Amino acid sequence: PTILTLAMFPVLLVMYWRLALSEEREVEAEFGGAYRRYAARVPRFIPQFSQTPGAKHA
Repeated sequence: PTILTLAMFPVLLVMYWRLALSEEREVEAEFGGAYRRYAARVPRFIPQFSQTPGAKHA
């Protein structure tokens, strides 16, 4: 990584975090409870690979 890359990394993290929050507000305004239920099940940035949606438990 270059110095520029290292310097920009935290800036971009903050920018993407704020963008995600802004988009989440817009989607919640449009879809309401359906989006809130979805957001409660799905992580914002880092997927959880331990649970497979729709998988049957033995």
